[in-house]
Amino acid sequence: MRFSRVIAWLVALFSTALFVVLALMQFRSDTTTYRPVVPPYDLFWCQTNDDCTVTDRIGCCSCREGGAQAAITRWRRDELKTFLAGACQPMDQQVCVQIDLCHDDEEAECRDRRCRLVVHDD
Repeated sequence: MRFSRVIAWLVALFSTALFVVLALMQFRSDTTTYRPVVPPYDLFWCQTNDDCTVTDRIGCCSCREGGAQAAITRWRRDELKTFLAGACQPMDQQVCVQIDLCHDDEEAECRDRRCRLVVHDD
């Protein structure tokens, strides 16, 4: 009787381990097909506040579609658009939510040689 319980426990443990491994393999295969959109770091470099500007789209979705705003280097705006056009293809796999997350009270400033969004309190 005791031997059959040990066998039953071993079969149960082996089955559970097998299901976990198969689930993780499926999860890995599903998630490795999607790559995150990470813009190049030099899009944010600056020396003065005049080098920075606010953009309403730093990822595949604009801030009016649930995405985010960012402060970027002014002369790299076209480079960001080109990067996002290639990184966000195909767009039919991107999910953008129609939620306006844009903030009109944020400004771009250069702090520690990096463009950043700041809100000025009046």
